[in-house]
Amino acid sequence: MKRFLVSVSMPIEAEDEAGAAAEFWRYVGELGPHDLPVFVSPVDDELAMLAYVDGEPAGQDPEEDED
Repeated sequence: MKRFLVSVSMPIEAEDEAGAAAEFWRYVGELGPHDLPVFVSPVDDELAMLAYVDGEPAGQDPEEDED
């Protein structure tokens, strides 16, 4: 079985670290897997990271959205 790193990263505005953590979890719960991208890479190859939304590969290139 392979090992992967899975992460969610987003900028959060808050008064302090605890507020940022609380806002992060609120945001994650609100969006859920249908709207929130997660980033997945093999443990030994972080440069191979791919984005997924709702279990499907998702492009993260803003120029692709302009078409």
